[in-house]
Amino acid sequence: MHLLRTIDPNATLHVVSADPDFTATTYEVEGLPRLGFDNCASDEAREALLARLSHVHWTSETPRAFARMADESDGLLISGGGNLRSTWPNCIYERVALCRKAVANGAPIIILGQTLGPELNARHRELVSEIVQAAWWIGVREAQSFALALELGALPERLSYQIDDAAELWKEAADIEPACLPFPVDTPWIGVTFHPFVDPTGDDPLLDQLADHLEQTSARTGCQLVFIPHARAAATMGAPWSDEDVGRALARRMRSTMLHLLPVLSARQVARLTGQAQMIVSSRYHPIVFGLAQGVPCLGIWADLYTRTKLRGALQHFDRIDDSCSLEGIRQQQLARKLTELWDSRAAAREKIHAQGLLNDADEQRRRRQLALLVMQRGAADTPQPDRLAGVLATAVREQHAFTASFGSGEPARKAPMAETPPCHATARRAQPAPLHLKRDPKMLTDADWQSFSRDGFLHLGQVLDAQQVLALQLRADALAMGQISNPAIQMQHDTGGAYEALPEAVSQFEQGTHLYRKIQGLETDDLFAALIDRPLFREICARVYGAHAAVSIFRAMVMNKPAGQGTYLPWHQDGGTVWQLDRDPLVTIWVALDPATRDNGCMDAIRGSHRLGLLSLHGSTLTEEHVRQYCREDLSVPLEVPAGHAVLLHNWLIHRSGINPSSTPRRAFTMCCMDARTRGILTGDHFPIVFGEQSSEPDPFVRQLQQEHAAQTDKAAQAEEYALSLRDQNTQLQMSIAEATKYAQSLEAQAATLQQHGLDLEDAREENRRLANAVAQMRQEMLALNRALEAAAQPSHAAAAAQAAQLLQEELTTLRVHAERLAASMQAIYASNSWRVTRPLRAVFGALRKPR
Repeated sequence: MHLLRTIDPNATLHVVSADPDFTATTYEVEGLPRLGFDNCASDEAREALLARLSHVHWTSETPRAFARMADESDGLLISGGGNLRSTWPNCIYERVALCRKAVANGAPIIILGQTLGPELNARHRELVSEIVQAAWWIGVREAQSFALALELGALPERLSYQIDDAAELWKEAADIEPACLPFPVDTPWIGVTFHPFVDPTGDDPLLDQLADHLEQTSARTGCQLVFIPHARAAATMGAPWSDEDVGRALARRMRSTMLHLLPVLSARQVARLTGQAQMIVSSRYHPIVFGLAQGVPCLGIWADLYTRTKLRGALQHFDRIDDSCSLEGIRQQQLARKLTELWDSRAAAREKIHAQGLLNDADEQRRRRQLALLVMQRGAADTPQPDRLAGVLATAVREQHAFTASFGSGEPARKAPMAETPPCHATARRAQPAPLHLKRDPKMLTDADWQSFSRDGFLHLGQVLDAQQVLALQLRADALAMGQISNPAIQMQHDTGGAYEALPEAVSQFEQGTHLYRKIQGLETDDLFAALIDRPLFREICARVYGAHAAVSIFRAMVMNKPAGQGTYLPWHQDGGTVWQLDRDPLVTIWVALDPATRDNGCMDAIRGSHRLGLLSLHGSTLTEEHVRQYCREDLSVPLEVPAGHAVLLHNWLIHRSGINPSSTPRRAFTMCCMDARTRGILTGDHFPIVFGEQSSEPDPFVRQLQQEHAAQTDKAAQAEEYALSLRDQNTQLQMSIAEATKYAQSLEAQAATLQQHGLDLEDAREENRRLANAVAQMRQEMLALNRALEAAAQPSHAAAAAQAAQLLQEELTTLRVHAERLAASMQAIYASNSWRVTRPLRAVFGALRKPR
């Protein structure tokens, strides 16, 4: 607020606060109540409230803060340190709601003195991404927060790497009475501040160890120990104990040293008092900030990823990042040693802190001037960055990736809903250049430059990227490799550290994110790299090589990487030939160093002027052993050492190679191969993505003819395939018919055998029938004889004989009747059978065959 009043004394300030009355009284502003997220018990409730507050036509129970944000003249400032993390989701949702209101009004959004994350779940990452993408100015206090903001989509030119806003508070407190200490003024003392990292009412041995370390330090240095509490208890905010509780717990554990306990003081009093200490030991953030700002050596004690990020970030502004210790370090007896080392080197530490403080003051003045320009004129401001930023960021990013493994690396950022620009990777086409990302080129090429390129086959173009721009591209490449950003048009390849010929195939995404990648290509579809491609200098180069009238396309745009400690040896080769499968050879490649390229980390070597040999083979690419012996003597090799951010123009026929990287840092570079946009792939006939100029979409006449012939041949092939399939189906049907006919013939043969057997039985039946007819005729004869005998028997004398004859005849008749019945049944069965009826023609044939000729 002091800064804003300095920039614009006439501005009216309204402050959203948990205690509006206290804020209004203390800071002489209008205090406004918070938006209601503190009353939400879950993210679901917070989401519902955010949706209501974000509605364009919201009128019911409109927050007072919204009423003060009437139009574009009412800007929004977000401060408050490390509240943009998942531990305090209410703060995240409240800030998003305020940002959406400001965006709807077209009002500027300024963020100052922030720690972002580092703990953010997937949804909270989306919301914080929305905030940083909407902001006009984003002030972050740590290199890790700077890197995370870039990951979340913040524009690099809107990011400001700053010391904490409270660092100059001690200057404002110069006129207040310092706190009274319970010992003479000239007595040396060490300031101690700890938050309740354990239960101070319990028996945690960590408190015993901490007290013991402090007593040892006091005895070693002869300093008094003064406990300066920072915060009171706030049970409703999840803080049941105060710093004072920790101070009392430590004092109880002191055996021979007095720990002087102070009450909670105002921020100005603490800032003034801290500058009088010989050394500060704190797990709280602001005692470290106050101490360093006044040249006091400080040692930060961190408990988790968040406090580690904050405390080491504050120390890093003064190049004292190693003056820190973890709670685990206390358990391992490291604290007393670190305090002793810091005490013994306190004179050199003070000198270094003071020298760096002067540089920080100069950076802060530049930052405030640009911020004033933004606030007063609502114009684009150039956020100044310290010269040390690139080195600090590179170290911080590598360290953070290694350290977060034990805490969880978080989830990849997703598209934020408030971003007004389209998503960067929605399609596989070339991305449009991101506005304002990169500054104009510092130089254009002269005739002397072109003569040098024509002679040597390479040309150093000088610096084309500043440290901030280099970092943005480094982080984007690593984020792609780690899977934190998805782009379906990207292809990437692992670096195995083995032979060039044994490299694995490129994939769209690694199964597990890694920094051990060899290349990432397809970067013309990435917004940051598309902005690099679209440089006026690069346009001029292509116009000179291919003609000002010619459209230019990209064969490949990629990051090549030599990971730390390995990398793949790339043998002598030329970039061209039939191996590239193009109808003409590209002529130029532009190579931009994203890390310093030196002999120590495997920079490129080139054979000066070798491009004038032309391609040494039709196939191109890797040279034969004979060509290497002939053209690539070591005394002809020129190392292309290039600082980060500098570029080199290469002729594609230049013979070059690169070695492995034995150093402890990666060597990355962006390379783009530019060619005449009329160039086609010989396998598909397709053009490549156009980056400069326009190319007619109408194909060339010979291409149209080829396309027509290809279509005709394709149609014929389809017809031939259809005919072949129909022949196959017909053949299948014929095979089935043959099988059925064979089966039917076999059944007929079986029936014929059966009928033949039945024919033999029929003859026997006929024979039997003839015998029966003879028997019946004989029986008729015998019956006539019997009748005559009966007539004769009527006479008394013949009665006995007649009875005997009748008895014999009756028995014979019974036998004949039984035989006749059996024969009749057999005949009936034959006539009733299907075979008998069906095979009547065959029986006729069979009968004819049996007749004697």
